[in-house]
Amino acid sequence: MLMSKKQNETVDALEITNATVGRRGFIKGAGAVAGTVAVGSVAGATTAKAAKTQLNITTWMGVEPGRKEAWESVLGKFNAQSTTSEVKLTGWPFAQYVNQVLTGLEAGTLTDDLIMSTPDLAVRLFKSGYFLPLTDAVKAAGVTPNPKIHAYVTKDGACYGVSIVTVNFGLLYNSELFSKAKIKPPTTPEELLAAAKKLTKKPNQYGFWHPNIMAEQGDFWFNMQNWVNMYDGVWAVGKTPKANSPEVVKAMQLWLDLYNAAIPKGINNAAAVQLAANGRIAQGFWVSAAVNVLKSTNEAVYAKLRSVALPHASHKAASRVHPISLNKLGKNKAAATEFLTWLFKPENMADLTMQCLDFIPPFPEMANVPAFKAYLKTLPWIDGFLTPPSVPITPMDMMGDFITKSDEYGTIILTNLQSAVNKKKTVKQAMDQAQKELLVLATKL
Repeated sequence: MLMSKKQNETVDALEITNATVGRRGFIKGAGAVAGTVAVGSVAGATTAKAAKTQLNITTWMGVEPGRKEAWESVLGKFNAQSTTSEVKLTGWPFAQYVNQVLTGLEAGTLTDDLIMSTPDLAVRLFKSGYFLPLTDAVKAAGVTPNPKIHAYVTKDGACYGVSIVTVNFGLLYNSELFSKAKIKPPTTPEELLAAAKKLTKKPNQYGFWHPNIMAEQGDFWFNMQNWVNMYDGVWAVGKTPKANSPEVVKAMQLWLDLYNAAIPKGINNAAAVQLAANGRIAQGFWVSAAVNVLKSTNEAVYAKLRSVALPHASHKAASRVHPISLNKLGKNKAAATEFLTWLFKPENMADLTMQCLDFIPPFPEMANVPAFKAYLKTLPWIDGFLTPPSVPITPMDMMGDFITKSDEYGTIILTNLQSAVNKKKTVKQAMDQAQKELLVLATKL
């Protein structure tokens, strides 16, 4: 629903107020607490005469609008038909997630049976031996995980994680605002900046959205990682950081120009999504999950959303695979394998994917589900996501050996970038300082 004048004034006021945690354009914070968020029993769960084995999935998705409801629906179907197990979601909001999972596993206190991971976290946990092979579940479900997107969690032919959500970035835009401004979606970095400036009419309308507050550092860095592709740069090669390379400096300068000209400042992602849902943000580099939230927030604006491929000069864009894995510290491995076998069946995975408004299948068998084929034809905003730049790449391609220290790398980049935002340094000077600090971090790899 559209906000009232009073509600809009409240959102405007947020431009000078750093609010709570967010990520990737998602609405965050609802029900979030410092400790574990127990999402509870999912819809449709039955009361069994005999006690069922309780299975827990550690994830950040149980507090995200759209995804939470999708998971509850799918898990409810499993719980209703299973006579032996019941599954629920636990976890933390994304901003806390990586640290909480790492701390819990290292302390031996995180014993949930299944863990969902971001790509960066998955690499760390896989290399540390926390994942068990999913061979039995994959075989029983009759599926073949795409070897290209699962390579980084595969060893000796065994897959240690199957993607539950695979996302790529697209330039998502409000077609009505572009039509009124009589401009076309940008195809180059220069066109992006020009379009964003033309579409900005402060304080009522902004030409671009990108997270920009340190209070939501996780989301800030998540989106900033992709910017290194703007001019064909990388964040690192092996153990060598590339923060002050010409390609990275040029990309960071473009980001700063956009920030100064067209990005709403000082607001959290929840407020930004509300602005977009009210037709006040024209475009952004978003993943499909943001579309899910916008649909949940305002169906009218959702109908106006369209997408094109990112306008990167490199013709590269980041793609991300989020796997679910068996936790070696879990106590119910047989029951967890039984659940995964059910979940991985093409029709069940298709059900979850469609309800989450995702669209990239983790294995080819899902693409053949008739309902999934029909579903893709119902998404008017999908074109730019299905026709990405010619070279999709992963965080591992961009981060080198720093992939296991991605959060620390991001902290150094974003902290130094603030000196350019505050006009205390040029972008080049800020990235030179970041490079010095990253060379120290490299000694810890």
